[in-house]
Amino acid sequence: MADQQLEIELKLELDSENATKIQRFLRKSLKRDQAQALDSVYFDTAEQHLRKARFSLRIRHIGKRRIQTLKAAGEATAGLFTRPEWERDIKSNVPLLDRESAFLENFVPESALADLHPVFRTVVHRYLFEAIERDNFIEVSFDQGEIRAGRRKQPLCEVEIELKRGDPALLFKLAQEINAVVPVRLGVLSKAERGYNLARSAKVQAIKADPVLLMTEMTSAKALQAIAQSCIRHFRLNETILSRHDDAGALHQTRVALRRLRSVITLFRKMLTDERYEALRTDIKWMATALGMARNIDVLIAGLESRPVPKALLAARRHAYAQARASLDSPRWRKLMLELAEWLSIGPWLTHPKNRSRCNRPIAQSAVRILERSLRRFERRGRGLVHLDDHARHRVRIEAKKLRYAAEFFETLFPSRDAKQRRKAFGRAIEALLDSLGDLNDLTVVPALLKDLDLRQVRFGIHNRKRLLKKAERQYKTLLKITPFWQ
Repeated sequence: MADQQLEIELKLELDSENATKIQRFLRKSLKRDQAQALDSVYFDTAEQHLRKARFSLRIRHIGKRRIQTLKAAGEATAGLFTRPEWERDIKSNVPLLDRESAFLENFVPESALADLHPVFRTVVHRYLFEAIERDNFIEVSFDQGEIRAGRRKQPLCEVEIELKRGDPALLFKLAQEINAVVPVRLGVLSKAERGYNLARSAKVQAIKADPVLLMTEMTSAKALQAIAQSCIRHFRLNETILSRHDDAGALHQTRVALRRLRSVITLFRKMLTDERYEALRTDIKWMATALGMARNIDVLIAGLESRPVPKALLAARRHAYAQARASLDSPRWRKLMLELAEWLSIGPWLTHPKNRSRCNRPIAQSAVRILERSLRRFERRGRGLVHLDDHARHRVRIEAKKLRYAAEFFETLFPSRDAKQRRKAFGRAIEALLDSLGDLNDLTVVPALLKDLDLRQVRFGIHNRKRLLKKAERQYKTLLKITPFWQ
């Protein structure tokens, strides 16, 4: 095969309107190397076998050169992309896989590789810069252009900071300097992923979390990073939708992503020993709270007994979504996301002497301990559920969510047929309980919300509290009778 390289980069997305400003900053702050016009054509089969196997294949035209690159998905750790790639010069506009085919056939049928055709292309002006400091060498590329798939087009404006040699902390240092000049967000989609999305012309809709693929031999530190990256990706994909649309589904999934992220940090708290732990958890909670009013109004509208929705309520919804977007666009949140990505990727907790054994412990062992601890906390909180006050019952709901998230995070570590069956039963039971606890929470939240909005005359679908409490109590006991899938 062609030479394999390991690419470690931090991707930042920005609005095209800030292109001139960021270009000026990079020229002033870094050594400029060259400018390039890049025309890249991405190939796949009619069934998109490469995409499904998490590969991308492109031929990039740079002047008279044609450079073929095959990329695998590799690892992504809270903002840092680490992707194996194979690159070579070729002479035609047709992919040449004579060296790569033996490897690819492990993932893609041999017959399919003969059916490659263009799917989309990216046309980009790239400006390359360098930062050299002692033993550290960073390459910065600023890309501006568009993605094209048939008649569809999408603007592209991003900065990639790639570590060629040295300390990854410098990637984040430079990212914060860029963020101080123009607003940026962590990029979680490759150009290939964006191109495939454009080619499919998929309807804009909320995106649920992908399963987290963990290996039993993974260290606990690597597993934490993989889970956190999944949460950040989940958040960013829905944040992008929310930035353009008052979309109830995207708002809900954005909040779910934040809860999952906060949960994983809490679940691994014994391993996360440094001083940033509490501050970051608090900041994530701040953002979830900032999105809460819009979500509460959506729940209220969904439960109205009559239509049309009162104009005053629709106006309150528009205001709440504007407030949510303002929080997401705030310098505080953009700075925090970069800090969080740095802390998860290369934070002091990874190298603390007292933490070494926990970080290096196989995740298969840590997962069982975490799940058992989470189950005990849930069981303890839920005792006498029918007699708990609103606050205590809400704590049960929070612990139930943490338990559900933990089960989702670690499910791939328990692949046996019996474990899968028990996992499904466990999932159905906890989901049913959460539905009931959610309805009970609405009985507390909605009347207060109607009062705050001065909409006391609005009729919301009322549940029978006593009946719901008894139902939740039964569901709680049913859940505890299920043999945990990790045992």
